[in-house]
Amino acid sequence: MHISLNKTTTLYQNTLNYSFFIEENKLFKKNSAEEYNTLALLYKEKKLTKKVIDYYEKALKIRISIFGSLHKKTVLSYMNLAEAYCDDANFLKSLHYYKISLELSQGLLGKDSQQVASIYSALANIYFSEENFTEAFKFYTQALNIRQNFLGELHPLTAKSQHELGYFYAALEEYSLALPLFERALETRVELYRLSHPDTAKSYNSLAMCHYHLFNYEFAYKYLMEAIRIKELILPKSDERLQICKQNLVKIEKHIPLNMKSTFLKSLLQWLKNL
Repeated sequence: MHISLNKTTTLYQNTLNYSFFIEENKLFKKNSAEEYNTLALLYKEKKLTKKVIDYYEKALKIRISIFGSLHKKTVLSYMNLAEAYCDDANFLKSLHYYKISLELSQGLLGKDSQQVASIYSALANIYFSEENFTEAFKFYTQALNIRQNFLGELHPLTAKSQHELGYFYAALEEYSLALPLFERALETRVELYRLSHPDTAKSYNSLAMCHYHLFNYEFAYKYLMEAIRIKELILPKSDERLQICKQNLVKIEKHIPLNMKSTFLKSLLQWLKNL
């Protein structure tokens, strides 16, 4: 069969044009997905969660059509959507998308990856809010184990997991179990951030709460004073979190001897002078 050179050239050119169209279409879709994600972030800042969900869903559909499900960008879209549904208090949908994210992340990155640990932490928080304490404990401990094993003790994410598990125990009034976790998180945060970081203040506040419920009022007073000192440096005076700390301090002071308060305040002032 004879095909003329002109026909061959035309067929080849058409094939090239079609391939170029396909690639252009993919590029357009990729850019559209990124634009949808950007719009979602803008609406997230405005706390318009329905809009956030809408744009994340559009981005997810595009990424599935381009990359398929087993791709890091698609997994990130699933995670974004899970977080958005959580912000919207739709925990059933959030769990659904986090579980998909978990399965895909384990397949892509392995069962001990930091992304998997982040999903475990998110799942634990949802189960905790739903009062499913068995599942919450399971995922908090799995997240902590991964972070301790692969990031070490001196890492902010390890401290975050320690604090989360400590808060879990404290919420169940298991203060003696919460205390060492809060102490380890504080040690890490002081080492990493020094003494003027919101996470450090959070650790001091949690330790104060624990000691208060264990009737260690002097320690509770000491740690809450540290939390207030940091919050006064980083928060406006009218901030609700600072005011709550000060109200709690009044409660603790009722259990503290006057001479102990005076001694502690003197040592605190001396420490501040030496900064």
